Amino acid sequence: MGDFIKIGLIRPYEMEYNNQDIVDLGNAARSLGHGLVDIYVDKLGIYVHKGGIGISQISSTSKAPEDIDIDGGLLRHLGMIKDYEQFSARIWSVRAMEQNGTYVMNNVMAWLGASDKLASLAILAKSNIPVPETFLSEDMYRAYRAAQSMGEMVAKPLRGAMGFGVMKLDDADMAMNAFSYFSNLNKPIYIQKFLEKKDAGDYRIIVVGGQVIGAEFRKGSTWKSSVAQGAKVSKADVTDEMEEIAINATAALKLDYAGIDLAQTDDGYFILEANPTMSWQGFRKATGIDVAQVLVKHLVSKIKG
Repeated sequence: MGDFIKIGLIRPYEMEYNNQDIVDLGNAARSLGHGLVDIYVDKLGIYVHKGGIGISQISSTSKAPEDIDIDGGLLRHLGMIKDYEQFSARIWSVRAMEQNGTYVMNNVMAWLGASDKLASLAILAKSNIPVPETFLSEDMYRAYRAAQSMGEMVAKPLRGAMGFGVMKLDDADMAMNAFSYFSNLNKPIYIQKFLEKKDAGDYRIIVVGGQVIGAEFRKGSTWKSSVAQGAKVSKADVTDEMEEIAINATAALKLDYAGIDLAQTDDGYFILEANPTMSWQGFRKATGIDVAQVLVKHLVSKIKG
């Protein structure tokens, strides 16, 4: 394998827009002397035959399917899922690339576990990594009893991002109205005990290749600390304890890279979420670190072995 590496940027065409993270990755790949290939999970064709798997897509310049020819892949997103079979197809399409010998970062099965809030917290909890008191059920009456023990709580969608749809609920009876709504939509109920965070904010620590590259402190005008919800960011120092938690969490989830959201409370640190395809615009503004460059360099090192 030569010095020139073809990197597939894996995401859905349905979400194609002027995303600065995508622009950053393209700039990083070109500045390092490599090429970037658009791979759209909703435009792939998977051909399974005796002895192999063929993977192709229709490019923007050709109406005929072209075989996917990349040295490695960066998985950014699987899209807005409307149906379980659609979700399954996209997961296993990316897995087919891996089965053909393509190094995908993050590995799609690790991405699947880390991007599901319950799955990721269960993995972290069993690895003795601190997580908030959390409960999930499809039974709103069981959720009500759990809510009674929590007091203040936060209800979240299992696969949401950027703080959208996250609600703070002050008592179990107020929560029951939300639980009834979720049940009517056949949605599971996922709640966490509300944490009183020191300085009313939390940390985003980015780990790449088993090393912390930096951290930001995020503080919103409300209790939410998501940059997408208007939180202000500043560069943060990383203590030894914070570094250990972030690295151990990323390793437990088997991720090449992650954004670890960490809250400090009077009872210590707690991981709120682990993000296997985090955005980094707020982080870059706060720290000056070009995350895209770090990611591309790490992926190239894994491809070259």
